[in-house]
Formats: sequence, C-alpha cells, structure tokens
Amino acid sequence: MLLVAGTLLPVVLFAGAVVLRLSNQEQAVSERLMLREAHNLASTVGSEFSSTTRTLQALAASEQLYQGDLESFHNEAKRLTATQITWLTTILLSPDGQELLNSGHSLSRPLPYTHESESLERLIETRQPTVGDLGQGQLGQDFAFPVRVPVIQDGNLQYVLTAIISPETLANVVGARLPVDGEWTRTIVDGQGVVVARTRNPERFVGKLGTPSFLQHIGAANEGVYRDTTLDGIKVYVAFSRVQDTPWTVAVTVPVEVVQSPVRRAMWLVIGSGLALLLVSGLGAYLLSRPISRGITKAALAAEALANGEPPQVSTLSIREIVLLGQSLEFAANLLSQQERERAENLMRAEAAREEAEAANRIKDEFLAVLSHELRTPLNPIVGWSSLLRSGRLDAEKTAFALEAIERNAKLQTQLIEDLLDVTRIMQGKLNFKKVPVSLASVVEAAIETVRLTAEAKSVRIQADLDPAVGLVLGDPTRLQQVVWNLLSNAVKFSQEGEQVDVNLLKVGSQAQIQVSDTGKGIHPNFIAHIFEYFRQEDGTTTRKFGGLGLGLAIARNLVEMHGGTIQAESLGEGQGATFTVRLPLLES
Repeated sequence: MLLVAGTLLPVVLFAGAVVLRLSNQEQAVSERLMLREAHNLASTVGSEFSSTTRTLQALAASEQLYQGDLESFHNEAKRLTATQITWLTTILLSPDGQELLNSGHSLSRPLPYTHESESLERLIETRQPTVGDLGQGQLGQDFAFPVRVPVIQDGNLQYVLTAIISPETLANVVGARLPVDGEWTRTIVDGQGVVVARTRNPERFVGKLGTPSFLQHIGAANEGVYRDTTLDGIKVYVAFSRVQDTPWTVAVTVPVEVVQSPVRRAMWLVIGSGLALLLVSGLGAYLLSRPISRGITKAALAAEALANGEPPQVSTLSIREIVLLGQSLEFAANLLSQQERERAENLMRAEAAREEAEAANRIKDEFLAVLSHELRTPLNPIVGWSSLLRSGRLDAEKTAFALEAIERNAKLQTQLIEDLLDVTRIMQGKLNFKKVPVSLASVVEAAIETVRLTAEAKSVRIQADLDPAVGLVLGDPTRLQQVVWNLLSNAVKFSQEGEQVDVNLLKVGSQAQIQVSDTGKGIHPNFIAHIFEYFRQEDGTTTRKFGGLGLGLAIARNLVEMHGGTIQAESLGEGQGATFTVRLPLLES
C-alpha cells in the first residue's frame, strides 16, 4: 500500500502543479483582456472629448467674437448649444474667470466667477484645450463638467470658451460597448477620482469618490490591473487606463470569483481524482499482492529445496506475471512520456495561436478606432461651419472661408473612402487598369502640382530633378500618379515648416527610378519592416499628431508590384527623414 501511495503521489502533485500553472496563465490572459478593454474605453472617451473640443474651436473662430460683438456671438452660441444634445450651456470667460456671457442666460443678467478653477488655471498655463472635473451643474442639473478651449487673438489669450457637459454623454459611451466575459461594471472618474459615469447603479455612485485603493493606484500609474473591493462591497479585479491628454481615468472590473473559480475547480478535480486513484490502487494492490506473495513464497521454497538437493517445485506462472507487470509498467511509462510531449507541443501551438489572435484583434481594434476617428474628423468642421452659415451672420470673406473649409474636408473624406475602396479591390483582385506607354516625367510633374498647394501652406519646398532622357514605361498613368502622390503627400505631411522634399527621376540600368526624400519625422528602426503593411501605423492611437488610415503606402506597394516594379523605404531613424525609392522596368527602345 505504501509503495503504491509513494509511486502515485508524485504524479498527482505534478498534475496539480501543471493545472495551477495553466490556471495562472489563464488568469494572466483575463487580466490582459481587461486592460485592453480599458484602453479601448479610454480611447473612445478621448474621442468624445476631441469631438467636443473641435466643435468649440469652430465656434471660437466666429467673426463676431473676434470683433468683440458679444451680443451677436451670444445668439450664435445659443444656436450651437441647441444642436448639441448633451451640452447644458456654453460660457465665455475672461482669463481671470469672470463669465462674460452664458447661452442659458440673457446678456443683461449679472454673471458669477467660475466655480471650477483648476481646469481654467491649467488652460491658462498650457494654452491647450482641457477637461475639468465633475461639479454641481447649472440650469437645475445635478452634475456637469466643463470642456474648455482657449481663444487666442493676436497672440494673446483673449477668452476661454467653455461647454458645460452632462455626464449622460459618457454614460452612453460606457453603456454602448459590449462587455467582456464576466464583467461587473465600467466606471469613468475625473481628475479628482470622482465617479462621472458607471454602468451599474449610477444613481448611487455618480458624484462620489472612488475607493481609497483605487485613488492610490490611479494616482501612481497611468494604467494597471489590481484587486480591490468596489463601492458595492464586491471583491473584483480592476483594470484602469488614463484618458490621454486629460487627468480622467476609466476602469473595467470583473469579480474575483469569475477569474479564480476555474482555478479552484481544476485543483479540486485533481485532488479528488488523486484520492480516488489512491483508494482504488490500494485495494487493487492488496488483492493482487496475495497471489504475487504466494508466487514469491513458492520461489523461495523452490530455492531452499534446490539448496537441499531436492527437486525444486517452481510456479512459473507467478514469475511470468511479475515479468509482464514490469513490461507493462515500462510500456505505460513510455506512453505517458509520449503523451506529455504531445501535450506540451499542443500547448505551445495553442499559446502561439492565441498570441497571434490577440495581436490580430489588437491591430483590428486600433484600425477601427482610427477609422472611426478619421471619418468623423472632417464631419465636425463641416457640421460646425454649416451651422454658422445657416445663421446668416457671416460676412463675405468669412463665408468664403467657411465654404473652402467645407469643400476641403469633404475632399479629405472622399480620399479616405477612395483609399478604403482601393484596398478592397486589391484584396479581391478586382483592381483593373489599362497599360499604355507612359512618360514618368509627366506623371511626376502632375503629382507635384497636386500636392504643391498643401506644401506651400506648410512652407515646405518641393525640389524636383527630373531627367527628360528617361524612357517610357508600360503602365496606367493615373495609378502611377497615385503612387507618386502618396509618397509626396507623406513627405509633406511629416515635414516641418521650412523643410524641403526632394524628387528625383533618373535611369538606372534597364529601370526608371523615382526617389522621394524628406528631412522630416523619419521612421523608427523597429517599424520600418512593417511600413508597407495594411492597417499598420507607427502611432495607431486616435490622438496621434498625424492623421490618415495607414493605407497609402500599402496601396502604393501593390500598384508598383502590379506594374512589375519594386518600392523600398530607408531612414536613419526618428527625426532624420526618410527616402522612398520606386523602380519600374523601362520599355525596350
């Protein structure tokens, strides 16, 4: 019995250790999923703040405000506030905090100083849009928070334009997202740790501080996962993430029981199975040991008889059973070792597949967030300027500026949609074009003219050196111009004011070479290998400095390859510019 227990106990303990390790890995995966969801929620909240900020900035560009006509601007602010469902009121402040006008009151009514001064001080210091903390609302509302933008005139901070927002807009944001497995609640808190929105029991907790442990963690780090007890008294895992460029934080919580119950079930299964195995093995050992013991006794008597010179009486059956038992144990050990190796290989394949799926999901989530942001970005100025045009109070110069802004943003959105359609056609193999003899010099010149206005607006010089002796290539002139335009647009986008973009066309052997070089942002060495991949951008957040969907270079690579050519990117690193080289086969003369 002791022999059986001593043999099986290490096996049971080993199995328990394996189950515990796998359970811990499963818990780590759950924590990563929670943190990723917290990142996505923070990104969505940041997009909402950015949308409100852009609408305020469009209002801040009003001609009436610049001329100091506060009465006309008051009417304009009232009309805009009426179009924003979650705006309670729009306030114009002087830099010292005095309210100059409030869209919810008449101009003749005396107005107080602002009650929420921290965000005002932060805006005055940075001259950047800012989001304030939750406080007692106006117009009979229980709670509200401000979004502020500076109004700069002649280089000076003249006013602070503020929208007072109801927390209802953020409640809709947290309620609209699909919950992760076992999720308890989602929460948004302001810079002081006060609950602004919560999916569970918001009427009880909005306006109250989070738990001391939660306040300590969000004060020490921008993101993380830890165990806590909620305001409801529920023990949970909390994943939190800071909303970029604001002091606000979002959190996703999952009960500890949901995360740890699979671990406990697996451990009890191993312990119970081990005890049952020991009991069955002990009973079997007792029953089997009796004939084995008799066989060994007979073998001992046979040996004693042989020593005494008597014919031995050996029971060969009992000896054969022991030998077969040894062979069976050896076979079982080999089989168990083979199964363990197969299991380890399966686990490694499963882990690799899971990591690949997580990476694919992360890239998909980032691209969808960027796509949503980029498609909405041109709409905000279109809606804002359309509202101002409908007021009928813009002079001729401002009207022309508004129409130009609407046309420019409409063209931008059209280009985004065209890029998406091109990617779809390429992936489906339905991108058709006619190949004719083409002069690359005319193609490059047409592309330069297309981006010249954009470059001049940024004070970026385009220096072209085109060899007229380069021969013809066989291709679609429109698609080839699209390739050069994509490269030039990127070069201008990532160049600073006063920098230069160089475009060269020359013959290299039997190929024509187009080279576009800039001295702008450059490419990080870790990212240059992914520069031509679909949906990949070095900065994939919706709050990044440079816009775009990250499709232009991928489309350019496919178009070049369809023409039988090659494209490559080179950069010495960030801040040291980049060079893109396209080579296309020349027609034989």
